[in-house]
Amino acid sequence: MTYNVYLKPQQGFWRYADTVGNGTGTTNFNGDYSGAEEQAILKPLAGQRLIVVRLIVMVADTSGMQPDEYGNLGAALGTGIEIKHFDADGTTVLNDMTGGVPVTTNGDWGALCYDVNRLAWGNSPTNEYLLVRWTFQRAGIEGIMLTPDQSIRVLFNDSLVGLLDHRFMFQGFDDNN
Repeated sequence: MTYNVYLKPQQGFWRYADTVGNGTGTTNFNGDYSGAEEQAILKPLAGQRLIVVRLIVMVADTSGMQPDEYGNLGAALGTGIEIKHFDADGTTVLNDMTGGVPVTTNGDWGALCYDVNRLAWGNSPTNEYLLVRWTFQRAGIEGIMLTPDQSIRVLFNDSLVGLLDHRFMFQGFDDNN
């Protein structure tokens, strides 16, 4: 299937994954999830069939991020972050987007999508940003289709306390409009 690159404004979507999945929940995932799994969720809204073409991950933390730790937390995550495409029941995995290998370090993002940058502004120690651009089309697919009963979930089961900001922006278009 070929998609027109000239989209009507209502066709494009840019939405942070959140605790609810519809854009109304919490979007900053920097809490302590070591006791129970937390999920950043993206679900189509009523009447939508989403084609997800890109994920932008932003990790903001204090100066000193290293490739073998997560953010500037001082160590790798114990359990790590997984990203999965789920069917309607919320338990059947249609696609394990991290390939069974959770993201535990800043450097691990590069194994998934290559486009990873650490940015800092200014001459003195300042906050830093790890920015990840994961373009699914670079893997040879048009995008990931989400029907109204499906979701993409980012799964956490570690303490992320200490990160200043931690967000997951999904981009693509609504194939129903």
